[in-house]
Amino acid sequence: QIFKEKGLQQETHEKFTKEYGGKVFYIYSSKSGDKKVIMNKEVIGEILQEIENLKR
Repeated sequence: QIFKEKGLQQETHEKFTKEYGGKVFYIYSSKSGDKKVIMNKEVIGEILQEIENLKR
């Protein structure tokens, strides 16, 4: 399901990147008790790096 959605959204994400110059990131989460937990935590560092790149 997730990968199907990713494929369907690819064109929209390419337009976003062309228009705004920034990347689109996927954050995958899972429920743990009453909270959601980010499963792909490495994306946080990638997002922070992209923010720094966009500031330049």
